Amino acid sequence: MRARVHGVRVLLLPDKFRGTLASREFISAARSALTAVAEVDGRVVSDGGEGLIEALDGRLVEVETVDALMRPITASFSVLPGGDAVVEMSRASGLALLGGPAENDPVAASTYGTGVLIRAAFERGAQHVVVGCGGSATTDGGMGALEALGPRGIPAGSSVSAAVDVRTSYLDAAEEFAPQKGATAVQVAFLKRRLAGSAELLFRRFGRDPRGVTGSGAAGGLSGMLWAAGAEIVEGFSVVSEYLGLDDLVEAADLVITGEGLLDDESFNGKVVGSVVTLAARHGRRCLVVAGTATEEGRRRLSAEGAELLELAAEFGAERSLTQAGECVSQALSVFSRSWGRPS
Repeated sequence: MRARVHGVRVLLLPDKFRGTLASREFISAARSALTAVAEVDGRVVSDGGEGLIEALDGRLVEVETVDALMRPITASFSVLPGGDAVVEMSRASGLALLGGPAENDPVAASTYGTGVLIRAAFERGAQHVVVGCGGSATTDGGMGALEALGPRGIPAGSSVSAAVDVRTSYLDAAEEFAPQKGATAVQVAFLKRRLAGSAELLFRRFGRDPRGVTGSGAAGGLSGMLWAAGAEIVEGFSVVSEYLGLDDLVEAADLVITGEGLLDDESFNGKVVGSVVTLAARHGRRCLVVAGTATEEGRRRLSAEGAELLELAAEFGAERSLTQAGECVSQALSVFSRSWGRPS
């Protein structure tokens, strides 16, 4: 049995490995490798997209609503101890809910169901609602959600934070994201024209034009509609960091470990891994990224940030790193821990 290295404090802040390993599964696998040689703490984190409710860990409230194609579903928002509510738009209007490419309809897909969740949160007493804008099936400019919210949009005396993980502006949402949701070139052109019309309607109603506003294109423009109605657009990871007190947790750690399935250039554009790397650097802490695989640009960006990389596909092969991701994480970190010394 290896001796415990007293005083070495490891903080785990992983993203999910999409399709292979959930954040909590990563934390469990890493703990199994490291608890014999370090003091280990871990948190599920989010960049404002899928996983926001799990990261903030509030009390779930179920609501009858509809999915992006207006089919009845039950979805939930959460209530935090201080009374704020958290709505994860992907739980109502998410692409993953539609059942695969054959079910995608990028023109018809609506955020109405998300609006129902936001309205329900206000009706149940929340004064502030955080809306995670990621994983959407929609490019409706948030107009479906606005219909569900009613003419005022955000109730008087209440507030909304639209948590985003992209910098895309309102009109650019069609070209950047709609093809991922199954849109053809003709449909993309139509959706962009529709977004322009929606922006004009929002300006006439609220006096705020979302066109050109950084982050207003998240979730197919949902964030832009919320902004026009009076919300603030915020970086999703910053919201999670504040609620969880990540600055204090990182300051208390010797080594910060994060991870995701694919490390690429996008990892450093408001996503979990890039944000954790930046946070660790700000506190002068050693940082290790465990990735399923990494692109050359991802490696370059990581090196420039001064962080280290463990690439599972390079260690175990592409197939095993996908089918046995948890085991690979545990084994790779076990080997890493034998030679890490005392993190500086």
